Formats: sequence, structure tokens, C-alpha cells
Amino acid sequence: MATYQPYNEFSSVTGGGFENSDSRPNTMDSGTGSNTNTLTPVTIKQILDSQQAIQDGPFITHNQELHHVCFVGVVRNITDHTSNIYLTLEDGTGQIEVRKWSDDSSDVAQGTDGDDGFGEMKGGESQIAQQYQIGTYVKVFGALKEFGGKKNIQYAVIKNVDSFNDVIAHHLEAIKCHAIANGKMQGSSLASGDNEGAGQSLFVQDDEGAGNKNPLQRILEFCKQQCVGKDANTFAVPIPLISQSLDIDETTVRNCCTTLTEQGFIYPTLDDNHFFAVD
Repeated sequence: MATYQPYNEFSSVTGGGFENSDSRPNTMDSGTGSNTNTLTPVTIKQILDSQQAIQDGPFITHNQELHHVCFVGVVRNITDHTSNIYLTLEDGTGQIEVRKWSDDSSDVAQGTDGDDGFGEMKGGESQIAQQYQIGTYVKVFGALKEFGGKKNIQYAVIKNVDSFNDVIAHHLEAIKCHAIANGKMQGSSLASGDNEGAGQSLFVQDDEGAGNKNPLQRILEFCKQQCVGKDANTFAVPIPLISQSLDIDETTVRNCCTTLTEQGFIYPTLDDNHFFAVD
């Protein structure tokens, strides 16, 4: 993997955060139908620069509403509190701390009576801390919130990045979303089953009916149906349910969910086995 330059060495560079001289309108177009379930690929600078126009309203940065976000970053520091860890991440445009809770019961028990009284471990590393290494890349999914004037990623799901191509692909997606939001590029409905825009669809379109749809389409449609009217903070579609309902083996479902996540149609919520569909 390519060597990553420290953020402080080029912190004056604003291009990676999509800084521009265009002023943001005071109000968003009410006809855009923005949805709190939208997953937006962003840079860390966009997260840090985002502001709420009204209390408890959506975060806005350069004409984009940010609700659930995803971003990639290199791990600069890991603070282990046993039952949870804080990862310090940066992507060349900014730096942010993300907290990840442990799903391991042994970690939680150790965090109760195995620390030094200050929230730190007495020795060794918790299971959750061993999942990540300083200097490697991760991809983060979660809901953007603010507490005490500090941006936070709530319900964070943090996945290790295996290929540097994923880092490049993410930043290209972030650039694309920024360009569409600012009228520099025309958007397209990649997952639409309609004839309009079907030529740009990432899926193979079948004309013989739902019975011949490929697993990607079937899984996406099932997830969308399950998520209608639901809150992503409290509801998610588990892989076993998808497998049983569609009669598709779990390995295929997991691989398809990974593909749909990379394409931005669904995203993990509670953990890597639960997903929510983007409208």
C-alpha cells in the first residue's frame, strides 16, 4: 500500500476537502426530497466543515445534506478502553476521532473490572483493538452527529480496507456527489429499474420478470422493501433473514451485500451483518 503523508505536512491544501468560493444558498431546495436515510461519501474536511442551519436539523456542507456518511482514512492512533476504542483517522483533508464499541462479551466484562481505574487497560489489548493497526486504512459508516460542539459518527461501523483501489474509488465517489450537488454533473439513478437511465445501471436488466433477476437486484429490492418507513438508527436487515426469505445461501448474500455497499445502495448499521437500504 502506498505511503501516506501526514496531514500536518499539507494541511494548507484545501482541494481535497472540495473548498470552493461559491457561496452556499441559505435554504435547500424543498423539492429535492432529501431523505435522512441517504448515505453520502465524503471527506473528513466535509464532515468538519458541515453546519446545522437549524437546531436538530441536517448538517449541510457545500449544498449537500449529510445524514449518514461514509469516509476512508488512515489510522493514526488507537486508544483502547477495552469495551470500546477511539480511532484517530485522517485522510489528507482533516482528522477525526471515531469510537467503536466492542461486540465481544469478554471485552465488555474485562472493561468492567480489568482496567486501571482510568478507563485504560492494565495490559495487553482488547479483541476489538486488535482488529485495527496504526498506518492502515479503514472505511467508516455511520450517522453524523454533534456533541459538545464536536462532530461524532454515531453507530459507527469500521471496516479494514484491503486494497488501495478502494481508497481511490471512495474519493472519486465523494467528488462525484459533490459535483452533482453543485450542478457540475448530472445525476443518474444507477439502481433504477425504469427504462430511463437503465443504460447506466450497474445491474444486468432482465426482461423476463422478477423470477429471473440476478441476486444483486433481488437482495437490493428486498432490503428496500424491508426498510420502508423504518429508522436506520433502530432497524436493519440481517443477512440470515435475506438468505431465508430469498432462498439464497448466506455466502452469496454476504458477497452481494458487500458489492451493494461498495456501490452505495445499502450500508452496514449495527454490524457487518445488518444493512439498511438507501432510498
